[in-house]
Amino acid sequence: MWEQIKQHPKAVLVAVLIHLFLLAFFVVSLGSRHEASAPAKAIQAEMVADPAQVEKLKQEIRKPPEPDPEIERKKAEERRKEQERTALEKRQREEAARREAERAEKRRLEQERRKKAEEEKRREQARLEKKRREEEAKKRAEAEKKRQQEEARKKAEAEERKQQELARKREAERKRKAEEAAKKKRLAEERRKREAEQARRDRILEEQQAEKARLAQMMAAEEAALQERNRLAGLESRYIAAIKGRVQSRWLQPVDGVTGRCNVHVRQSPSGNILDVRVESSPTCNPMMRKSVEQAVERSSPLPAPPDRRVFDPEIDFVFEPKT
Repeated sequence: MWEQIKQHPKAVLVAVLIHLFLLAFFVVSLGSRHEASAPAKAIQAEMVADPAQVEKLKQEIRKPPEPDPEIERKKAEERRKEQERTALEKRQREEAARREAERAEKRRLEQERRKKAEEEKRREQARLEKKRREEEAKKRAEAEKKRQQEEARKKAEAEERKQQELARKREAERKRKAEEAAKKKRLAEERRKREAEQARRDRILEEQQAEKARLAQMMAAEEAALQERNRLAGLESRYIAAIKGRVQSRWLQPVDGVTGRCNVHVRQSPSGNILDVRVESSPTCNPMMRKSVEQAVERSSPLPAPPDRRVFDPEIDFVFEPKT
């Protein structure tokens, strides 16, 4: 009872005042009836209130109502749930930011790896080119040295032959003309041989340089072709993965549950529209599962566009495996 009085002090005060008013009215009405029937001694009534009780009642009326424990418990429960929702949203935002940071870090590492590989390739090519130039310079220096030695030797031989010829002139004048003719012929032959040898060496050197250039060109062409094949293979894998992701997002699980993976063959137009879809039967792909996969493929039309027209294939085979 006191709990109700504390919770609703104004209502209690109004009820008490109404009861006091009715009591006074009843007393006054009763006195009036006695006076009308017969003269009697006047009765005086006084309503005396205890001042301490009145002051206590006023204090209780002015006192704010105590909170309802059940209401407070519900409010606390709502605050706790709101805090949990806020904490969950915060964790989700932090997880999304972390994942985005991880993806950015992976992209950065991949770029650094490619740059490093390109730099290594450039350094290797520069090293090979430097080595080739050094070898050619070395060969040219050796050839020049040999040529100078050969010239010096020939000069010495010519000088010796000249002295011998002078001696022979002193001994036999009549043989001079014949010997001079023979000498001229021999010198011409030697000069012809030297020129032929030099031409042969120049031709060999040119052939070696041309062969080196051809090999370098072939290596560069093979490297470029290999890089292009690897790039197209990566684009094709991304293309197939995009198609599988589109089908996965539109797949509805059959009522009898998932049984396993299914082999899917799709025929599409150049614009990506589905022309035909066939799901092969297998121990892991029952009829219900096969039907749900076919419907998912049909709902995926048109399929994602290829990142490069060269990886487009009008007929695509892939394995559909439900994600559980």
